[in-house]
Amino acid sequence: MSSSPTAFAAGAKRLFPFRPWVRRAGLSIVLVASLITIAIVLAIVTKSSFRFGWIREPFVWIYIGTLWLGGVKIMAGTMRPVAEADERGLVLRPLHQFFEKRVSWPAIRGTEQLMGGDRLILYYDSARGMRFVALNLNLVKGRRDFLVLLDGRLATMGFVEKQVDRSRYLSRPA
Repeated sequence: MSSSPTAFAAGAKRLFPFRPWVRRAGLSIVLVASLITIAIVLAIVTKSSFRFGWIREPFVWIYIGTLWLGGVKIMAGTMRPVAEADERGLVLRPLHQFFEKRVSWPAIRGTEQLMGGDRLILYYDSARGMRFVALNLNLVKGRRDFLVLLDGRLATMGFVEKQVDRSRYLSRPA
């Protein structure tokens, strides 16, 4: 493989996993949901009058269900890398979305990154017009390598950098 961060050997793929604390955060959410569920079930079993109090309120069960779903979503989402790059394009898996986004290099229109911030927005063309995907860079293990790879690849495609206030943009020249 070439030493250039933007060059890919045939079939090579760069993987950028989630940072370890992200999975632990999902696990802790599931643990809290489990403890709350167990406590409510034990309360109902040991004292039948609890069935008629706040435990019966739909909001309580919606909240517990949301905790369960959120925790499981985070744990399951971190089983695969948050980003992959190869000679064809990028695959991004933000935790706040249910589906991965596959973006070919030629489809990329530009990027927006808050200077010193943790947000990267990638604008790309799709069959339904221009779309974007946001990625929390704090979750990416190897964040600097990912940004060097992305910036380098876009620079070889002719993208230019522009800074406006605290935002940094990479886009094709007009």
